[in-house]
Amino acid sequence: MMDETRKIEARRLWEVDHLTMRQISEKLGMGRKTVSRILAGDPAPRPRKPAKIAPFERLIAEWYKDTPALMAFQVLNRLRSYGYTGGYGTVKLATTAFRKKRPKAFFELTFVAGEESQVDWMEWKIGTTPVYGFVYVLAWSRYAVIHFYPRQSLEFFLDGHIRAFHQVGGVAHRHRYDNLRSVVLQRYPTVRYNPAFLDFARHFGFSIHVCNVRKANEKDHASYCTSPRTCGVN
Repeated sequence: MMDETRKIEARRLWEVDHLTMRQISEKLGMGRKTVSRILAGDPAPRPRKPAKIAPFERLIAEWYKDTPALMAFQVLNRLRSYGYTGGYGTVKLATTAFRKKRPKAFFELTFVAGEESQVDWMEWKIGTTPVYGFVYVLAWSRYAVIHFYPRQSLEFFLDGHIRAFHQVGGVAHRHRYDNLRSVVLQRYPTVRYNPAFLDFARHFGFSIHVCNVRKANEKDHASYCTSPRTCGVN
């Protein structure tokens, strides 16, 4: 059976991000017929025999994490020593995403009204007791909403969103997150989202964007509160 999370993500990309079936197919690495069946609500076909390269995908991801400039033929040579019997074309296709050049320059983040909200948890202590602030910041106006909870659980995470939606009078098109467990269950070799949060995002109609690890420039941290007082909270 196909991972239910991938089905939910396919439907969210179709209904919320308005991607085409071809774009969804490329983004999620599945055939267009499979995407069509998911969107139509039909049961997924019986799983195919795993590709020869499948057992080595985690290993490839670790190699690129350690050496981002690896070329496909170098990966193939390494795989041969591990018993891989597939061809170069398969390795080239499997490493395409890792080999894409990424710009190193940082650009100032600018936004339009309603484009993006940035969400995170912050911790403070009242005496010796920790409390957790759910922080919801409108990227364009810098308007911040904060609510305190006793734990950083998914239940309170979703409640914080709903309260923020009511307070700002709407929902931003895109929500940006750090690598919160309530949002992301797995980063490598591919991102796997929390299925409960995917359903939540789909219901309220917003896109999920997760910052890369150790990429502080991807979030406008100037928007964030640093203490209850600076947020205007007593």
